[in-house]
Amino acid sequence: MSRRQQSPEEMPSEVSGLGGWRPARRRVDVTAAGVPTRRVTIRLDEDVVAIFKAEAFAGGLPYQVAINQALRDYLRNRERSERRRAAEIVLEALEDEAVREKLRLMR
Repeated sequence: MSRRQQSPEEMPSEVSGLGGWRPARRRVDVTAAGVPTRRVTIRLDEDVVAIFKAEAFAGGLPYQVAINQALRDYLRNRERSERRRAAEIVLEALEDEAVREKLRLMR
């Protein structure tokens, strides 16, 4: 039996009371849309997995998606930290009189 497409007039105006409706399983991050995924096997501490699964059970993202987002956030923060450290090195160098003198001579 094939299902035909309902016209807008045939569709109920209120669908929240209909059975079978549930929240979406995945929230789409538009910045990551289209990024291919890869199945991997990884060993994680049981308590870490339990925390992610509990958050998923409470209505959060599916635990595997949440773990992926946590890893992505870690990588973004690490990149920011590296850029911040590079800026600190430059500022420290500019405090050195010998460096400032070399920069004056380069003009």
